[in-house]
This record gives sequence, C-alpha cells and structure tokens, in this order.
Amino acid sequence: MTTAASTHPAAHAASRPAAPPAFTPATGAHVWLGPQLASQTDWIDHFTAAEIKELLSALARTKAKFGDFQAVRRQDFDVPGLQARFRAVRRQLEQGRGFMMLRGLPLDDLSDADCKLLFWGIGMQLGVPLCQSARGELLAEVKDVGEKMGQSTSRAYRAAGPLRFHTDQCDVLGLMCIREPVSGGHSRIASSPALHNELLRSRPDLLAVLRQDFNFSRQGEAAAGEQAWYTRPIFAGQDDTFTSVFSQSHIESAQKLDGVPCLTDAQREAVETVARLADQHSLTVELRRGDLQFFNNHVIYHSRTDYQDHAEADRKRTLLRLWLAVPDSRRLPDAFAPFYGSTAPGALRGGILHASGRRYAFPDWEAAGWTAADLAA
Repeated sequence: MTTAASTHPAAHAASRPAAPPAFTPATGAHVWLGPQLASQTDWIDHFTAAEIKELLSALARTKAKFGDFQAVRRQDFDVPGLQARFRAVRRQLEQGRGFMMLRGLPLDDLSDADCKLLFWGIGMQLGVPLCQSARGELLAEVKDVGEKMGQSTSRAYRAAGPLRFHTDQCDVLGLMCIREPVSGGHSRIASSPALHNELLRSRPDLLAVLRQDFNFSRQGEAAAGEQAWYTRPIFAGQDDTFTSVFSQSHIESAQKLDGVPCLTDAQREAVETVARLADQHSLTVELRRGDLQFFNNHVIYHSRTDYQDHAEADRKRTLLRLWLAVPDSRRLPDAFAPFYGSTAPGALRGGILHASGRRYAFPDWEAAGWTAADLAA
C-alpha cells in the first residue's frame, strides 16, 4: 500500500499547536537519558557466590525431578535466599528506572537445556511466562535462523542484523545471554517517558498525534476471528498508568495490508521523530555470557546493534527470551486492551494466542505456584 509522503518538520514550525492541558510531563526514576547513565554502573548488579550456589543447587534438584522445564512452577524452583533479590528487581522494574541487569552467572558447565531450565526458574520468581509466537514458544531463542526482516510475517528474534527500537507484547521482557557473537550485538534501551517529555517540550503537536490511534500489523499471528492488524495509540496514560508501546516496523508492515488506511504526513513524521529521539537518548549495554536483562515494556524501548556472528551453527549468538506477566504490573488505559487483553493491574495479560487456546504458561497465578503471600510481597 502506498503511504503518504512525509513533510519536513520545519514546514510546521510556525503553526505547531500547543499540547492539550492533559499532557503533563512524566516524572519519576523511569525518566532518564542514556548519556547520563553511560558513566554509571548502579543499574548493573552481580550475583553473589552464595546466590550462585543456591541457584545451581535449585537447578540440580529441579533437573532431577522434571523432564520438561515448562512443567516447573514457582515453588518447584526453590530459592528462598534470593527472594529479597527478586523483590528488588521487581521494584526496580515497576517503580525504578524500568530496567535491570544481573551479571555473573557461570554457564561454562551448563548445557543449553540447563540454561533454559535455570532461566525459566529465575523467570518464575518474577512472573508467569507468556506465549511469544503462534508456535506457542514460552521460552524463545533469539538467534539468526535465516528469517528475513521487513516481511509482514517476519519476527525479529529469528533474524540477523540490527533491530529498531520497539517493545514486546508483555509487561516484562527477560533476556539471558548464553553465547556472544564475534563482535557487536549490543543491547540499546531508551526511556519512553523521557521521550514523551522531549516531545512535550519540543513537538507537542506530534505528541498529540502519538496519543491517537495507529494501525499495527499482527505479523501473521492473528487468532481466529481477529483482523491481521489492530489499532491503539503509541503513548497513553500518565503517572502510574503511563505506557508506551512502539514498533515502527509493525506500523510499516500494517501499511502493506489491505484495508489499512495510509499513514498521514503527521503520523509518519511522529513515528520517525520517536525513532530518532530513542536513538539520540539511548543507553548502549554490552551483553556478556551469563548476563540477565529485564525491561518493563511500558517505560522502556529496546533495540540491538548490528553484529558479526560465528559461522558455526553451534557458536552463533544466542539469547534466551521470556515474556512475563508480573503481579505488580500497572493499570493500563482501555485503549491497550486489543494488545494486552486485560488492562487490570496485576493481571495475567499479554502474549500471543496459540492455536491450542493457550496464551500463558499457566492459567492463573495459583496454578503457576504463586501464593497469596507471594503476590502481596
């Protein structure tokens, strides 16, 4: 589908309308600029020797008892000495900067299957895993398997090369690096509330556009009865209901689908401006083997730099990925129901519906092994 031509920002400079009064600056620890954090390291935490010992002991016990990691519930991966650690991670994700890196897991003596079980056990301490594709993947490998980007059905985690800034269909994204590339492949993150504030300051006219509806492709993973695309704003809510869900690629993919209205000049300029600001204000993070990253998708955009990979298939850059619903998630604006399902705080939500009808690893918090005390902690 042919899209409307973009207009140079200077053409609108003399007539930019003021933002409506409801648009107020986002405040809090989740508002940050990458260049300011680049010289800091307090967003990196290291597992202690005692914590590593407890994690590996839990891995050995769970491995001996379960043949399939997907059957492992929260209490099955018993790590009482790390509960304070994981509560702190959850607080940082929802009330702090919105992201966290945990470093120092020793993986040299672990197989890929061991790594998956270990990451699953850690993820279950934070939330409940979600289906990440129509194939029903609950724990995905982020690895180049030859898929080509730019197609209406392509998925970025199965392709090589750099990735644009985007968010995923979950409250919290988790990544575990188990193999590094020859070079590159660094993670880049940006604070979406900070981008919102910059738009409010410099381009309130575009912020007003971004708080209106855009059409996004479902990338060939629509459930029965669903359209191939859905509609929602890019920015919505404020204060503790603020959320931003962004994917320039999925917006462009939707333009190739029959029945999707063409982007207006203002919409195209707004999307390009968000992508430019994310690039300008981002933080680059080098992922090492054994690193864990967690992002709150409501306040963090993420991307990836280009990389040179190993030629051998068994040495290729590989990350493990979890999409998590978390018990202390925020209430979402109603406009995000087509993307997340429930907008209630602390709900099981997000994920992609599998043909079996499954969207979550477990049907509810109790079945996943969360007690009332766990949910209240």
